[in-house]
Amino acid sequence: MAYQLTSLGISVLALVRERPMHGYEMFQTLVRRHADRIVKVRPGSLYHAVDRLSEEKLIRRAATAREGNRPERVVYEITDAGAEALGERVRELIATPVHEFPQLVVALAEVDTLDMGTAAIAVDDRIGALEARVAEIMALRDAGVTPAGYLAALDYLLAMMQTEVSWLRGFARSLRSGRLEWKRAAGPETGNQDEVGT
Repeated sequence: MAYQLTSLGISVLALVRERPMHGYEMFQTLVRRHADRIVKVRPGSLYHAVDRLSEEKLIRRAATAREGNRPERVVYEITDAGAEALGERVRELIATPVHEFPQLVVALAEVDTLDMGTAAIAVDDRIGALEARVAEIMALRDAGVTPAGYLAALDYLLAMMQTEVSWLRGFARSLRSGRLEWKRAAGPETGNQDEVGT
């Protein structure tokens, strides 16, 4: 099976496409740009991605650098194959929807394991957390510290979170009004399923 760029691999290739840099500088740049709102960034996983991209000849060693007493650092640059793979993978991800299986969808499918009051409180808690994230991302976006491409990603995240908040508010209202049919969570199922909630 051919190697497929991961989200972190895409971010690394995009960085070294801007200019050659070493792994620690990549990590620091991603953190400074708040890329952790877009992709999961950890030092260990970043170095693993760099190693894999190097093995796949999508990046190569450009130089080694040493600052003071610090260990020698390998500076990487993108290859022609890396630039081509980056462009193709970004195009593919934008053009082709995939099933992503968010955890919230699983929880909503099983929400009837909770009583309605508990479910409504959980939804309220999620709304509050999402509203805090929306405010944080709006502040990051408006601070002007992110590159132009990241702005599109942040705007998309904002739109998705705002849509989720809107849907969740309606769902919470339905829970509290009793308009939703609800299976009983306690005890084994008995009788005709069509009669549940009547």
